[in-house]
Amino acid sequence: MAPAFRLVFLAALLLGRLAAQTVQPDTALSADEHAARFLAQATFGPTAESIAELRNLGYDYNAWIDREAAKPATLAAPLVTAALAAGNFTAIANSHNRRARNQVMIAGNDQLRQRVAYALSQIFVISDNIAAISNAGEGSSSYYDLLVQDSFGSFRQLLLDVTRHPMMGRYLTHYRNRKANPTTGTRPDENYAREAMQLFTIGLYLLNADGTYQSVTDGRAAESYTNEQITEFARVFTGFTDEDNNPAAVGTGTGRTDFPRVSPANYIAPMKMWDLQHDTGAKTLLTYPGVRKPVLPAGQSGMQDVNDAIDNLVEHPNTGPFIGRLLIQRLVTSNPSDAYVGRVAAAFANNGRGQRGDLVAVIKAILLDQEARNLAFVLDPQHGKLQEPFLRVTALLRAFRHTASGSYLPYDFGSAVSENTLGQYPLSSPSVFNFYLPDYEPPGVIGDTGLVGPEFQILNSVFGITTPNNLYNLIHNATVGSFSLDLAPQAALSDNATALVDNVDLLLAHGTLSADTRAKVVAAVNAVTTAMVPTGSTLALTKARVAVYLVAVSPDCAVLK
Repeated sequence: MAPAFRLVFLAALLLGRLAAQTVQPDTALSADEHAARFLAQATFGPTAESIAELRNLGYDYNAWIDREAAKPATLAAPLVTAALAAGNFTAIANSHNRRARNQVMIAGNDQLRQRVAYALSQIFVISDNIAAISNAGEGSSSYYDLLVQDSFGSFRQLLLDVTRHPMMGRYLTHYRNRKANPTTGTRPDENYAREAMQLFTIGLYLLNADGTYQSVTDGRAAESYTNEQITEFARVFTGFTDEDNNPAAVGTGTGRTDFPRVSPANYIAPMKMWDLQHDTGAKTLLTYPGVRKPVLPAGQSGMQDVNDAIDNLVEHPNTGPFIGRLLIQRLVTSNPSDAYVGRVAAAFANNGRGQRGDLVAVIKAILLDQEARNLAFVLDPQHGKLQEPFLRVTALLRAFRHTASGSYLPYDFGSAVSENTLGQYPLSSPSVFNFYLPDYEPPGVIGDTGLVGPEFQILNSVFGITTPNNLYNLIHNATVGSFSLDLAPQAALSDNATALVDNVDLLLAHGTLSADTRAKVVAAVNAVTTAMVPTGSTLALTKARVAVYLVAVSPDCAVLK
């Protein structure tokens, strides 16, 4: 048996034994391990340097969040346009946008901002798997940058900016959405109006402040909006077109009322309102206690209608618990308690200074809550979340001092790491419903218990193999795409298998490796002999690779507790 295959066989044997057992996470964590666990929730993965930064702050997570919020945003679109201007390519392709976004996500100094933006990208979904997005120059990176810039602002501004971004306009088809035409019988497109309610703000059902259903009759929860209200909101979102910065723009068609011609198309500037194609009739929106404007009067301008509609959605009592639960699921745990959702929703409703929708307050409420920080929840089998495949890759790269080679936009996975091998890729979901549904109940024990596990929706027989293969290749190959890992610090610990595994546990499993997993990984490292060393490697590096791989694919690491 060749050395490399011997290592794979050893790993498979070990993992098979672990998978058949119940994993009992370690909860005797050091301060550094506490910090690593926090960083696993708040960044694209802890590093030795980021753990040291928290140590220097006295492990003050609140102060760390304040420091992150004060950092300038690291943006992807300027990387793409700079490479274009430098002559590295003649036209922006989808691959260039992906590489730029990889770079800011993995290497950006503003890690909390990037991590929250990534979470928001799975709520306010656009996808580059359609031509209208993939062929739109730097548009998709501009949209991600919008999420990055708005991550620490107000939810109201975020929703308004998302509504006006030309990529969302094209994805959910309210770009050049015309008012009704009685002559032709056409009506406004309802796509964005529907998803703005169902996915971006209030959800399908009326909620209490803790996210529970307000009322259930004959097994059915009370719906939060009607088809008629979708139609009314669709009338609000009419009249948007490209910003051409031309105050003297002239309409086209009969009566010059249709949208003016714009060439080239503008994929990055907020869409402008062309009032001649905006429905100016009265519109009935959502009604709830304290609503400011349930009916929009006739004769308002397009942007007056849009701003009033945004207020109507943001101020709805559902929005805090609905968005709060989704963000908790993306950052901390799939099954937050009602009380946890309630505390986050309260922060959304009031940041302590009378402001609604302050996203920094919401992020703090999520990451500093007892259900995120108290180690008692690590032992709770209903707490935690399956790690997204993409986050398992980024955690590996960040933990082991990755480098990315290339003359421009170097953060390139090529075809090795993609939606075809992970089941997901940033801004490339199969639909507006993201890669997985927030209420997905996996078959078996989790679903039978009434729990949800969104990420399990893409854990199938294919990705259950290809994801570990991706991790193996990153760890054992000199380069994958343009990426290389530096395992020299781990190789230096190889003479002491326990110290080596402790180091890898800190960086990848945040100190939660069970005693059984730890013992088996230590045994596997000690079992490596010179006869098992592949060509081009050393005994020390081979031991380090075995330790990193076995921890990376262990159930202890796959589930963030």
